[in-house]
Amino acid sequence: MAAILEVIIGMIFIYVLLSILVTEVNTLIANALRLRARNLREALDKIIDDPVMRAKIYTHPLIQLVEERSVLPTQRISAEEAQKIADGAIAAIDWIDSNTFVEVVLNNIKVESDQQLFGALLNVIDGMPSGPERRGLRLIVNRVVTSGEGLDDLREAIGNVDEESFRIALIDTFEQIEDEITQLGLEPNSIVSVLAGIRQIDNPYFRNAMSTILATAENLDEAKANIQTWFDNSMSRASSTFGTKMKTLSISVALVISLAANVDTLHIGRTLWEDPILREQISTVARDAVESGQLEAAINEAEQAAQEAGNAEAGTDDVVEDIAESAEAVGQTLEEISSLRLPIGWLLEDVSDAPAESALRSNPNNLWNYFPANNPDGWLGLLMAKIMGIAVTVISASQGAPFWFNILNKIMGK
Repeated sequence: MAAILEVIIGMIFIYVLLSILVTEVNTLIANALRLRARNLREALDKIIDDPVMRAKIYTHPLIQLVEERSVLPTQRISAEEAQKIADGAIAAIDWIDSNTFVEVVLNNIKVESDQQLFGALLNVIDGMPSGPERRGLRLIVNRVVTSGEGLDDLREAIGNVDEESFRIALIDTFEQIEDEITQLGLEPNSIVSVLAGIRQIDNPYFRNAMSTILATAENLDEAKANIQTWFDNSMSRASSTFGTKMKTLSISVALVISLAANVDTLHIGRTLWEDPILREQISTVARDAVESGQLEAAINEAEQAAQEAGNAEAGTDDVVEDIAESAEAVGQTLEEISSLRLPIGWLLEDVSDAPAESALRSNPNNLWNYFPANNPDGWLGLLMAKIMGIAVTVISASQGAPFWFNILNKIMGK
């Protein structure tokens, strides 16, 4: 019974180390290829269909997803120029604050419509003599522009202007604004500038998406809340997609490691069962690693590094440093696995002189035995067992170190 327990502890310990190695290789790949940043860009590309809007958002100083100079909200650029800018180099950023995104999107949507709707009115106000009346009008217009509220207050204030010539000019201009709002098919509500801005978006898909999102909003706060919910839901789906990609990557990495190093669960388990010295040695190392806390610390370090891969604030130098640290971690884990002296690795040795019943003919680590011409009676059985052993290793190593560590603790009574 003790022998079986030692084999189980040894195998699970090996799975923990392999899982740590897979996580570290994943982190190395994620840092080198900036996978989180790419995943974020892919998600944003899907929800922001309009290339001009995309370029303005991606280059905004508060976001800077691409290494390009900022495109001003009122700047006119062609769709081709916008696409080129939006497809620029990926910055080392894998997360955007939802509040920041909302502010940037709304700013880009409404800034031009604000200028078109209220620019002429501001010109008339600027022509008025300095004083509290002009300042008051500007404050009301600013409130309408920034919050979307106050059109009724602006109408009342314009009607109370003392100087008749300015009052008439302001009333005429304000009526033109109301006519333009009516021509746009909008109701003069509190988010009229936002809705007017949406009407000016060229891309029909993004225009319809924003119209749907803001259809129920009656004020700017509700508009912000709707956009934030839309963004959060999109990022949640992006996170789920990224998790699926990383799980697929884990399986691929585990497969490459298992094949390259010939990590065969069936062969390792049989060897541990038949070799009491090796079995006891690995079981002792596993117990010491768990009791000392070293194994848990190694798992936590690998998991934390994986979560921080592609840090949002990392620059080029930091990315290089992260890659170097990830590579060093991979090397250390490989050394630890190697120190266990497991029956892994491949060899190519001609054993044609050995008898057919010799153990050399059934050595699963010798590639020579897998050629039908070399081993006609045993190659198929070896191959099937090898496929099964590698498959079990791949599945086990891709489960994650915390999964196996919890099982190891339960078996050891921790």
